[in-house]
Parts: sequence; structure tokens; C-alpha cells
Amino acid sequence: MDLLAVKRTLGLLSIAAGVVAVAAPDRVSRFLGLRFDDQAMSAFGAREIASGAGLLAPVKPGPWFWMRAGGDVMDLVALGRAIGRAEPRKRAAYVALGAVAAIAVFDIVVAARASRHPYEDRKAAQ
Repeated sequence: MDLLAVKRTLGLLSIAAGVVAVAAPDRVSRFLGLRFDDQAMSAFGAREIASGAGLLAPVKPGPWFWMRAGGDVMDLVALGRAIGRAEPRKRAAYVALGAVAAIAVFDIVVAARASRHPYEDRKAAQ
């Protein structure tokens, strides 16, 4: 696995997702089938932008991969709590929950690899 390529790809995707969540939090909430307030959705977006910026910086990506994994856990908790309420579009919310769970697994695998292979982590600091 090329950590530099993964780092750059995840960095760009994080920033893109974060910008969308910050720019249109109400639309993102509706798309996900949830009723989050705009401030909460914007905060999730800001966290994505921060992790994306960290991944695109010329530093070791390991801690930033772990930040993404931690953010995924936060997202899973928020989605799980929101689904527990009477949501009008539960199907969309369950799809979002499944997608975030899959992303979380990937992020944890990448973060663990960076932690287990410090040479690769240092090499990806470009």
C-alpha cells in the first residue's frame, strides 16, 4: 500500500466532504435523511477539513489517519443516535451509517499500517 497516495487521496476527499458540510449543512443533513442542526453538521465538516489539511501537509500522516478514524467513530455515534429518533428517511440514514462504517474500517487499517511501519509513515511525509 502506497501511504503517500492514500494520504493525498484521503486528504482531498476529506477537504471536499468538509467544504460541502460547512457550505450546505442543511442539504447534507436532508440528503443523509437526518435532522442535525446546522452548527453540528458544520462542526463535522470543519473536522473533516482539518484532517484533510493535516494529511496534505508535509508531515507524517499516521496521526492524521488516526484523527480520521476517531472522527469516523464520532460520526457513527451521531448517526446511530439520530437513527434512533423518528427520522423520516431512515433508509438513507442506514445507508449513510453503513458507508461510514466501511470508511471507518478502511481508516483504521491505514492508520494501523502507518503505526506498524514507521519507515513508510516517514516516507509519506512529503
